[in-house]
Amino acid sequence: MTTNTPPEAFIVGDNGLPLGHINIDQLQADATLLMYEMAAAAGNDTATDQVSIKWASTHDPDYFGYLCAAALSLMTRHVLAPTLDVTAQLGTDLRPGLHQASDDAHRDLGGDI
Repeated sequence: MTTNTPPEAFIVGDNGLPLGHINIDQLQADATLLMYEMAAAAGNDTATDQVSIKWASTHDPDYFGYLCAAALSLMTRHVLAPTLDVTAQLGTDLRPGLHQASDDAHRDLGGDI
């Protein structure tokens, strides 16, 4: 299936008036870079904090929110999922523990959306 992503998006408020503009190609590029920088820093909390500070301090808060959502989706699809596949193939399936942790977090933190 091929999708044609529009080159830009306009964010509108409840009243239909524009609130902002996003260049989708730039957002996808930034999200990919952030994903790989975070993945490379994994296990080193200081490096992870430095990556977070760098990206948060160079983008406005609204864009940063979209950027983080996109990077998290990419990280889940292209780093975490393949890693979980490999660990399962090697005999250690981490997914049940992650499902349990998610259930616990939703129960304890009220994560209903």
